[in-house]
Amino acid sequence: MTLRLRFGVAASVVLLVLVALGLIVPRVVVTSQLTQVDQQLAEALPRALVLVKGTQSLGHPSIGRSGPPPAAVTERFSNIYIAVISAKGRDVLVALGTSGAAPTLPTVVSGTPTPTSTPHIQTVSSLKGSIAWRAALVRHADGQEILVAASLQSVDATDAQLQLALLVAGGALLIIMAALGWWLLRLGLNPIAEVTSVADGITSGDRTRRVRESRPGTEAAHLARAINVMLDEEQAVEDHLRRFVADASHELRTPVTVIQGVAELWRKGALADPDAIDDALRRVGQESARMATLVEDLLLLARLDEGRPLSDDSVDLSQLARDLLEDLSAMYPSHPTVDEIDDAVTTTGDSIRLRQVLSNLLTNAYVHTPSGTHVRLRVQRDGEQSLVEVEDDGPGMDPDDGRRAFERFWRGSPARSGPGSGLGLSIVTGIIAAHGGKVELTTAPGRGTTVRVTLPGSPDVAPLVGKS
Repeated sequence: MTLRLRFGVAASVVLLVLVALGLIVPRVVVTSQLTQVDQQLAEALPRALVLVKGTQSLGHPSIGRSGPPPAAVTERFSNIYIAVISAKGRDVLVALGTSGAAPTLPTVVSGTPTPTSTPHIQTVSSLKGSIAWRAALVRHADGQEILVAASLQSVDATDAQLQLALLVAGGALLIIMAALGWWLLRLGLNPIAEVTSVADGITSGDRTRRVRESRPGTEAAHLARAINVMLDEEQAVEDHLRRFVADASHELRTPVTVIQGVAELWRKGALADPDAIDDALRRVGQESARMATLVEDLLLLARLDEGRPLSDDSVDLSQLARDLLEDLSAMYPSHPTVDEIDDAVTTTGDSIRLRQVLSNLLTNAYVHTPSGTHVRLRVQRDGEQSLVEVEDDGPGMDPDDGRRAFERFWRGSPARSGPGSGLGLSIVTGIIAAHGGKVELTTAPGRGTTVRVTLPGSPDVAPLVGKS
């Protein structure tokens, strides 16, 4: 069942309840008032019989026809009509508040009421006019019939006013419900329908569809914004994956082409010379090693993206940096290297991966800068954190290159060009993030490049104060 159908069913139920209330409430009120009128008539009957006897002894004077009635009568018979019915006609004794109207005779004649019995009271019409009455016709012991009635004009007026009030209130409530329904449809259901439409469009292949944001501050606007952000992020991931696959294919194409070419030459017998065979095998070995390194880097990035846990051993970054610096400085003697390594700078993590981080940072500084560039390696303690900095005074990078330095397969400007697949800093970022640290790069043209790595300190080693 759709939300619109549910809303329609709910509105129909409310409408039925309103109609039921409009029918039941007036009936209940009228019934209650009729009960009060009947009680008033039942209480007035004994006094009416006494009044009839008294008026007969005085020659049947009528009360209420001309002149003001006695105060005692007004107090006892307010809004009561009393008449003696005989063969000669109707002798009206009391007609207070009836405005000259008279009720018709009831169809049922009751006997004289007793403490254990009540007369039959029924609703009758007026001899003239449209006023309704509650009346009882009682036959006295002497054979006389006495008509006692009470006008229902006030009851009818109350009923009419109540029905009018209910009609006005119901109409106003219907208008409010219609406005509220329109408001809910516009702000609630219509945005949801649009989200459904956009989702169907994207499922059909239109990846550019987006949800129009409605009025700010509403749940619908928040939903639209969340859907759009999700779609934008998904599109960005797809674009990134597409570029990643294209770049990986491009990097793998060269070694694969070289290996295929050598194999084709061998198949055609073009490598008959032993020197040519040795050179071809050397090239195959180089390209195979390059391809293996690239594949290993891609597998490492995939593992880091999946969030696979690393080792949580205590790692001495100071000793790790000294050993690595000794190996690399011998490989790159053209780059003077200065080390500022404090003792016992530790962290918790994977020593092999952290060595790879330091190796990538130092190798980048050596490979992507001209000969004679000074390289500085700092390993220090900063409170509860461990800091590693690799700084060079090379040509540096412009701001755009600096922002893209951590992208996969990205390579800098020709001034910092060199061998590599462009995955080094991406691997550094992934490994450091897996260790709960962060990487920052500071660079500017002509001012060199500094890569700062921050790692949590090892909890089992107290931080040192100052340098050793």
